[in-house]
Amino acid sequence: MKLLIAGGVGEHGRNCFYVQGERRCFLVDCGKMADTPEDPYPHLTPEQIRRAEAVFLTHSHADHTGALPWLRESGFQGTVVATEETLGQLPFAVENGRSLQALCPAGGGTFQGLSIQWGRSGHCAGSVWYRFAQEDKSIFFSGDYTEDTQVYACDCIRGHQADLAVLDCAYGRDETPYAGACGRLVRATEGLLSAHGLLLFPVPKYGRGLELLKLLSHCLRGVSYAADALFLKNFAEQQAGGFWYRPAKIDVPVSSYREQPQGIVFVSDPQLRTGEARRIAEQVLAMGGMAVMTGTLERGSYSERLLRQGRMKLLRYPVHLNHAQFERLKAANAFAETAPYHSPELSAAREILF
Repeated sequence: MKLLIAGGVGEHGRNCFYVQGERRCFLVDCGKMADTPEDPYPHLTPEQIRRAEAVFLTHSHADHTGALPWLRESGFQGTVVATEETLGQLPFAVENGRSLQALCPAGGGTFQGLSIQWGRSGHCAGSVWYRFAQEDKSIFFSGDYTEDTQVYACDCIRGHQADLAVLDCAYGRDETPYAGACGRLVRATEGLLSAHGLLLFPVPKYGRGLELLKLLSHCLRGVSYAADALFLKNFAEQQAGGFWYRPAKIDVPVSSYREQPQGIVFVSDPQLRTGEARRIAEQVLAMGGMAVMTGTLERGSYSERLLRQGRMKLLRYPVHLNHAQFERLKAANAFAETAPYHSPELSAAREILF
């Protein structure tokens, strides 16, 4: 079998992996690169696109799914397999979509002779890792993975065997432990609240926002929280509990956003691309507030503009693996070969035979 890395290794974004066997060819993820509008799509040939019988999605974020419309327009006729939650979170219609839970109930099953195992990856509701096996060969994909979560459940990757594993290592050579990164973020947030009174946290539509709310509400006392409608919907789902969440609820009220002089405001648009997100941002900043980015800034975004203007601070909240965690994950499993993905600091061969 052969793995073709069509994007996501040696770069942050455009995650897309083409697995070629003698009888079956399939993709894992099909993301779009936000920072290179002149070259945003996975590096796949027309023949590879036509041969692919399925795309298995690890989760809904655009750097893993944003190129799906392009893939279909380019000749893909196969099945899109993802959790029901991931399919529901996508901002576009999916032709020939199939629920992973229906295809592989209880974490295992087959698709056209391809053996599949999957588990929760801890990144957001609906996010998963995969192990595929065919022709006496196996390949593992961690997806965006973390065991250090405040809110989301994770089925820890332990004791798995694979001829090749593609593993999250988004933070590259950074060795900062999760607790240290969280402590730094909490202390910095406390200082910014003291100086400004009001903070804006632009967060992804699904994932990191609830993690931040749980962490900050546990560590900071007397802070009020407000959010936009989508954040409140996700918060209500977490409060209701279920398969994708850890048992402990977030023990703090969150109100619908209104102009307010103090507290923390969450808006579900990390790059502040929509008019509504920008309106809320400008209201917060006009009242002397400060914006806080906890993930990756995209070139040319409104968030990047705020950072250049000194109206936004960068405070990472870890939702991926760093190099030390990557190495520990390797040691906890029997992977004959590994390839790190999601970081410009680490690379691998574009084609890997296994």
